[in-house]
Amino acid sequence: MDNVLTAATVIIPVVMALTALAKQLIAENKYLPLLNVGIGLVIGIAWALSFGNPVVLYAWAGAIAGLSAGGFYDLGKGFLRRKNK
Repeated sequence: MDNVLTAATVIIPVVMALTALAKQLIAENKYLPLLNVGIGLVIGIAWALSFGNPVVLYAWAGAIAGLSAGGFYDLGKGFLRRKNK
């Protein structure tokens, strides 16, 4: 399990860098969270396949890394603030 968390920690900056590149190429910013998760999944699966690890665990690590890179926590926090007003 520690290896999965390590992989997620390494994947986050890669997802952030690729998303920053995509921001310059894509005009619609509303699809960036989906792009974050997709990039994270692809990198997580590639990580698992290249090191012979269980694909499902590392796909989850990639998805979590994509959500983290996209600021999913802040998105939810802002939604709750708006709903309480």
